Amino acid sequence: MSRGMKACLSGLVIVSITWFGRDVWLGAVGRYLTSTGGGASSSADFAVVPAADYIRPDVGMETLEEAVRLQRGGSVKRIVMSCREFYGVSECELAETALRSRGYLGARIEWLRTEPLPDEMEAVKTIQYLRERGAKSAIILLPNYKVRRLGRVYRRLGSQSEIEVTVSRQNREFDPQRWWRSREGQKRFVEGLVRLTRLL
Repeated sequence: MSRGMKACLSGLVIVSITWFGRDVWLGAVGRYLTSTGGGASSSADFAVVPAADYIRPDVGMETLEEAVRLQRGGSVKRIVMSCREFYGVSECELAETALRSRGYLGARIEWLRTEPLPDEMEAVKTIQYLRERGAKSAIILLPNYKVRRLGRVYRRLGSQSEIEVTVSRQNREFDPQRWWRSREGQKRFVEGLVRLTRLL
């Protein structure tokens, strides 16, 4: 058998293993991206929903709804949500409207309005906001595809400001076992992976 034929067969075997084993290795990479790096805290001074650009009725409300449930259950005292403004419309207002339409009429949320910023810069402003209000602990609620990358940023900034930071993810959004079956999941997976590799 020629060297070229052996190379072709080897390549075919590798591609076949990669394709038929994709549930295993893609799921492993997805779980890596969504790992919080620690257990969830049962209570905190604040629940934080940062970078609320993804919070809309047609995209996802899970993180904001979870913050409201934590507050209603007495696990957190206050909720703060950072959001940007585009073309004169605040994402805080869009999220608040979406919350009301889902029946959360009495939710008490503090809006931290920011200009459009990279996630890491928004994390700096959010931790500064918490420090100025005397927070000693916070639960940071992130969309799953941002958990590993941004989680370490919030924990580092919280440690520098003597704020105990716990990162929480959502079980129902961006399922790491099935992300590649939806276009939105594929987009978020690639975005999270590319941004994470920049930090390595």
